[in-house]
Amino acid sequence: MKIFVARHGQTEWNKEHRICGVLESDLSEEGRRQAVELAERLKREQPENKIEAILVSPLRRARETARPIEEALGLKAVVIDDLHERDFGIYEGKDISDPGLMAVRDEPFFRLPGGESPADTARRAYNLLDRIRREYSSNVLLVCHGALMRVINTYFKSMTIEEYRSFTVSNCEVLEYETESLSN
Repeated sequence: MKIFVARHGQTEWNKEHRICGVLESDLSEEGRRQAVELAERLKREQPENKIEAILVSPLRRARETARPIEEALGLKAVVIDDLHERDFGIYEGKDISDPGLMAVRDEPFFRLPGGESPADTARRAYNLLDRIRREYSSNVLLVCHGALMRVINTYFKSMTIEEYRSFTVSNCEVLEYETESLSN
C-alpha cells in the first residue's frame, strides 16, 4: 500500500512567518489556489495513485485544503484528531525565528512549555500510522501539517538529527511512502 501525505495550503500566518501549531489560521488566497492545483494534480494522477481514502487533520486549514481534493477524487475525507499539527505551546502565534523556540525546537525530548516535544508528536503519529496500516489495505492520502510531516518522514526513513532539523515541506507538497498493510 502507499500512504500519500500532503501539507495544507499557505495560511495567513505562513505568509507572516508565524507558528500556526494547533491554533487556527485561515488559508491565504495563495493557499486556496494551491489547494485547487493540488486537487487537479491528484485527479490527473489518480489512475496511477489509486487513492481510496482521504484522512484529514481537524484543523481548518487542512480541512479547507482537503475540500477540493474530495471533490476531485469523489471521496469523503475522514477527520482524524491525531493528524493535528504539533502543539507549539507558548510559541503558538509567535515568529518562527523566535530565539527561545529556535534554541529547543528540534530537541527530541524537550517538551515546549504548554505544548509537545518531537517525541510526543512522534508517539502520536507512529500510533496513527500503525493504525492506518492495520485498518486500510488500499492507498490513503493524509492531509495535515509541516511539523507533523517531518515526524511522519521519520516513521518511514531513518534520519540523523541534522537531517531531521533540515527537513522541510512546502505548502501543498505531497510525500509518498510505500509500506506494507498490516490488515488481514
